[in-house]
Amino acid sequence: MRDPKIPSSHTNRLVHTAFGWYALTREQSDLGPFPSKQEASEALSRHIHVYKGVNTRNDSDGKPHSGISLHDSAHCHKTNCALCAEAYILRQGMVAS
Repeated sequence: MRDPKIPSSHTNRLVHTAFGWYALTREQSDLGPFPSKQEASEALSRHIHVYKGVNTRNDSDGKPHSGISLHDSAHCHKTNCALCAEAYILRQGMVAS
């Protein structure tokens, strides 16, 4: 069930990891971790307000994102990346198994 306080446009940009909630950005650093999904969404709203018009989307085909992405954490250039944090947790779980 979707939280009505969280804009639907944030749905694919909020990631839950064992460290907490992150908001994905196009900038060098994702936002987070936050203790709640609501706090991550609020941070993303503030971030979008500040960066609106600064960093424009450059979709190659103009189609909406399918929701499937591959992320290479070994070559990621972000300083705080939610997807790298998630990959780290997954790797740790595989090592412990």
